[in-house]
Amino acid sequence: MKNNKVQNIIFYFLAVLVGLCLIYEFKTAQDAVLRILLYPHAKAVEIFYNIPLVYTNGMGYSSMDWAFTIGRECMGCHFIVLMFTMNACMFTKHFKGFHKVLWFITSFVGAIVVGILISSIRIIGSIPFVAHEKFALLHSGIGISLYFAALAASYISIDKLISLTAAKTPASHKERGHTC
Repeated sequence: MKNNKVQNIIFYFLAVLVGLCLIYEFKTAQDAVLRILLYPHAKAVEIFYNIPLVYTNGMGYSSMDWAFTIGRECMGCHFIVLMFTMNACMFTKHFKGFHKVLWFITSFVGAIVVGILISSIRIIGSIPFVAHEKFALLHSGIGISLYFAALAASYISIDKLISLTAAKTPASHKERGHTC
């Protein structure tokens, strides 16, 4: 029991450390890396609006008329880090041993996938308002709403899944200290 608590604390610190490293790496990413990180967002916009985007070093992907640019700030890196640390920390207590490591990796990969999806939706949803005088406010509002909804949905879904899994676990398995 005490060993599991120590493991949990180690995982909490590790999740926070990975999160801080990710933020630093996103903020200082070289142009070639930035181009790759922004590519899924740009591709989603190109497909949805059927428009070409051009990558400009140091800026990001821009529309041909320069009406908008998908830049470093559009990646949703803070959201990805927040989702990863939330899921890794909130649910690690339900896992033991190697399953903790698998959960850590799953939380990381899942946060990246969901982060790209939600950020792409945010960008696509904001483009029609590009010419609006309050674009920055609208873009931020759309982002906050989507990110909060995604965090809440993630937490509720994972909690429900773990609850259902724990309820279906045989009593003999629970007695040995396994919940997942």
